[in-house]
Amino acid sequence: MMVLSGGSFAQQPDNPKKIKVYLLGTFHFAQSVETYNITEPARQESIKELCRLIERQRPDKVFVERQPEYESQNKLNQKFKQYQEDGKIRYHNEVYQVGFRVAHQLGHEQVYQCDHPGQYGRFYAEAQKYARKKKQMAILNAEAIGTVQRFDEIVNEDSIIQNSSLLEYIRWINSDKVMNSSHANYLSTFTQVGSKDYYDYNDDNTLIGAELVADWYRRNIFIYSKMINQLDYTEDGIFLIMGGDHIPILRNLFRDNPLFEVVDPQEWLY
Repeated sequence: MMVLSGGSFAQQPDNPKKIKVYLLGTFHFAQSVETYNITEPARQESIKELCRLIERQRPDKVFVERQPEYESQNKLNQKFKQYQEDGKIRYHNEVYQVGFRVAHQLGHEQVYQCDHPGQYGRFYAEAQKYARKKKQMAILNAEAIGTVQRFDEIVNEDSIIQNSSLLEYIRWINSDKVMNSSHANYLSTFTQVGSKDYYDYNDDNTLIGAELVADWYRRNIFIYSKMINQLDYTEDGIFLIMGGDHIPILRNLFRDNPLFEVVDPQEWLY
């Protein structure tokens, strides 16, 4: 084994035990309550079935889409302890409906928070403005050659939602078709919105679509960093529930880290 002069590195075993990573993409329960009430008995049973599937994997830590730096304001873990005491879920959000249930059933003392802010809204508004001005709306709408449409925009998603159990809908969100096409849409559409022949480094709008994608990657890299910074590397497995569009990037980040093994949802979500 060659050691570079003047440097050192931590010794790693040839075959280190990998931490299993269970990533679950979801829709935001609370944002859909008017059209999809998750408090209905059948949907509550479906949520409980989903939780049982997660619990079987016995992750050591449950991560949710909340910013840890705001714990003093949000008091998420104070709410978790209250739930542990009285068993009442007071909010519609998946953080509580799934994250709290799973962590409690596994005997965890807390849930872990890993979200990070981004500027998607600002960049998307600028991309729309640029696309309209430069006649690039066909690109932004994934109607031009070289773009990929999201699968969830090609099919009738409302029909899928209304004619499926909540667990079946979650499985659909985590299918390869939905996950791969959503990520491909970011890479093929937004990155083409911008100048075709002139780039001004003092004017980011000449590459406004790429700026949007870069910010989206940045946010997810920070989420990933917040997750691994809360590990002590004795864990056998960790679980994350987060909006579906985040999952492809997070999956790639964990897959490329040799200390982790991303478990395909096809292996544990059925």
